Amino acid sequence: MPARFEVYKDSAGKFRFRLHAENNRIVAASEAYEQHASCIKGVKSVQKNCNAEIEDMTIEGKRISNPKYQVFCGENGKFRFHLNASNGEIIAQSEGYETKEGCMKGIEAFRNSCNGEIEDLTITQESTRQETKAELPTNMVSTEAEDLIQEQKTAPKEVLQSIRAPGKIVFVGNKTPMDYVMAIITGFSGSKVEEIILKARGQAITTAVDAAEITRNRFLKDVRIGKIVIGTEKMPPREGETRARMVSTIEIVLTKA
Repeated sequence: MPARFEVYKDSAGKFRFRLHAENNRIVAASEAYEQHASCIKGVKSVQKNCNAEIEDMTIEGKRISNPKYQVFCGENGKFRFHLNASNGEIIAQSEGYETKEGCMKGIEAFRNSCNGEIEDLTITQESTRQETKAELPTNMVSTEAEDLIQEQKTAPKEVLQSIRAPGKIVFVGNKTPMDYVMAIITGFSGSKVEEIILKARGQAITTAVDAAEITRNRFLKDVRIGKIVIGTEKMPPREGETRARMVSTIEIVLTKA
């Protein structure tokens, strides 16, 4: 999987980004931003300054000017680094490492990943919200519809679901396959549920396939794949781009035998 900056909204509605290395491990994350544009600027600033020098604050020595990485030991005894922009603002910070050597390797991984593309989950989330509005059945109680839409606004990383008789739609995002397996099992526990449709875009397609296979091979032996529909969707251009993007999509229909 290629390195990438993942832009998303947290539970408080703030914009953040995190940098995934090629092994999908998160090597650094940002502070919260009030505006989407500011978050994107933060990503650009990281990309601009990712080759900065390292200042080791755990030892005595010469201090260097910004931009720079600062390596330090936190209160819990773990080593961390953060990247300062030219104005001294911290634009990315790492997780904790047990050793300083591990922290230095983290900086190396950061440098090797900072040319990754931007994956803007806030655009996907908004598109999903609009799609859900369009798909809500007309006979759904209005309070249920509002609760569903509100859940998608406030918890973008949760397993998003919308209900339509006689089945359920599970929108697959960036959680683990097991999170969606639980959603499928819970969905089929309803006596009136005849099918569950997994819907995914882009990199989440692999997660959808894994969730379907884990469910029917390990947990619900009577679940079958009814059909699979693949396609593409036109997505808005990313920040700084002028052309729309085409994103692969999949729908996996699961039915009970």
